[in-house]
Amino acid sequence: MPEPFDLDGIDRQLIAELIRDGRATYAKLAPEVGLSQAAVRTRVQRLLDENVITITGRVDPESLGLGVFAFVFLEVCTEIDDVTRLVGEIDEAVFIVVGAGRFDVLVELRCSTTDDLLRALDRIRVISGVRRMQSMTVLHYEKQDWTGIGNRESTSTVRPDVVLSHDFDEIDRELLRGLMADGRATYSTLAPQVGLSQAAVRDRVIDLLDSGIITIQAHPVPEAMGIGGFAGLAVKASGPIGPLAAAMCALPEATLVVRTLGRYDLLAEVWFDDGYHLAEVLDQLRAVPGMGSIDTLPYLWIALEEFDSGPKR
Repeated sequence: MPEPFDLDGIDRQLIAELIRDGRATYAKLAPEVGLSQAAVRTRVQRLLDENVITITGRVDPESLGLGVFAFVFLEVCTEIDDVTRLVGEIDEAVFIVVGAGRFDVLVELRCSTTDDLLRALDRIRVISGVRRMQSMTVLHYEKQDWTGIGNRESTSTVRPDVVLSHDFDEIDRELLRGLMADGRATYSTLAPQVGLSQAAVRDRVIDLLDSGIITIQAHPVPEAMGIGGFAGLAVKASGPIGPLAAAMCALPEATLVVRTLGRYDLLAEVWFDDGYHLAEVLDQLRAVPGMGSIDTLPYLWIALEEFDSGPKR
């Protein structure tokens, strides 16, 4: 179970700024909150260390040759903490949330190859207490935008067409891998990883961001934004996917909409103020043409949010 967070107005203002721009510099943040750059650096690092926010990049994996990503729903028949601990030991598991509803646990996997994904799924299947598993492969991120959290009047962010000023190459893929692990990775950290100067890395990263290939924003805990919580939605369509995905992206409460292949056609994450608000969101979605069914997973707590790659400690 997570520990309670002790946040003040400056913390919440910093979080809001980092949701808008996960790579905002300390020099940019300092005047926004009226503190020195050193004080802002200390506060941001505390927010990261205490898992109040996670700043990571999200991309379309297969289209860019970055691997195979998947979401997995689990039904559990034993202690939840035991299952999440064992799933969390799998290198490819980057996000684990405990929820309420038809499923008990949601897992996000980031794998290098299809074989790696199959091995990760097999490891989950044999964990004692996992009664049932449903997996979906990520095809495309339709929406990734946490800037509207807490604002029911916010409008959808339309992803720009991908236009790079240079040919996409392996250096870009390596930079994306670094930013997916740490959205605030410095140019001095990234430069030796790709064998370029800091100036060249800066130009490439800005190009990747401006093109919309990668989105970097802070993902906050509900307490940080004064909302009731988040919920995962697994959707089966009864008609064409495109119009349904567009309708879901238009919801102010939708922070993430993903097109998937598997039992479900779309997965989404929505924020809500309270149970009544979540019920209203679900009613709006049920009224959308082409909506088949919705399985809802309100988040109880996040058991793992670690988007770095490599062996788990």
